Amino acid sequence: MGQIRLNGACRCLLLLIVHRLAVANADFSYDDPDRWAETDPDCGGSRQSPINIARESTTTPPGGEGSPSLQLEGGARKPVSITVTNNGHTVEYTFDWSKASERPQLVGGPLGQDPYVFEQLHFHWGAENDRGSEHTLNGMRFPMEAHFVFFKQEYGSFEQAINQPDGLAVLGALYELGGPKVPAGAKWARPLPKVREAGSSITLEGRELFSLESVAGAEWDRYYSYPGSLTTPPCAETVTWIVREAPAVLAQKDLDLLRSLLDSNGKPLVDNFRPVQPLNGRMVVRYGF
Repeated sequence: MGQIRLNGACRCLLLLIVHRLAVANADFSYDDPDRWAETDPDCGGSRQSPINIARESTTTPPGGEGSPSLQLEGGARKPVSITVTNNGHTVEYTFDWSKASERPQLVGGPLGQDPYVFEQLHFHWGAENDRGSEHTLNGMRFPMEAHFVFFKQEYGSFEQAINQPDGLAVLGALYELGGPKVPAGAKWARPLPKVREAGSSITLEGRELFSLESVAGAEWDRYYSYPGSLTTPPCAETVTWIVREAPAVLAQKDLDLLRSLLDSNGKPLVDNFRPVQPLNGRMVVRYGF
């Protein structure tokens, strides 16, 4: 039987097909999140996220109002580069630093004085403006939610921390549309047309760079906290959630850029939020109220 020889173009096409299949197979679906537990048992656990935050059912901090305030240290620093990746279920931003000591840290509030180190940020959004956020406030959804993921410094890395009961902390920022006077073109949104397809990525440098604080905001005075999980598989129940009470402002055009992204099946990447999960007796603590 003769050998089949592929020219350069065919080889490139074959590699592209294999890559896209790998992305699709490694992905999970928001069409049926109730089935996530079949492959990732933690997704069926008792302290899952997101949740609905009912303001009237929240409680005060265990230490009273004298608890140390939440501090985002180094949030105004710009990294050396930022890698923006469409992984098929969200767009993820990974910051690269010249040295580890420059990475932003989160301390205080429900975390105590043990520092948590910034790992990455990503977004969740809806196909329409009446949905998109994962957490809800008194049953109300917002068009977008940003997650800023941190790991406890003493564990050395996100991969090690994810298996520890107190390994992770996530800041959740809700977004509302700001009207026609809100300028579009936020720096985090500008690279989105270049990562439209699942599996694509781009590295930002120089003037394209932005700080964590420019997205997360500097003020985290009023927020809710509770013990929860990652909102995507493996749904590890190792997260201290910190959800800001006041929504940030989002330009419609920037939200539309998110909606222009494609998932692993080449379909619009929208409605990438998990339904709210049962509270199962957990206490939600309000800070700064």
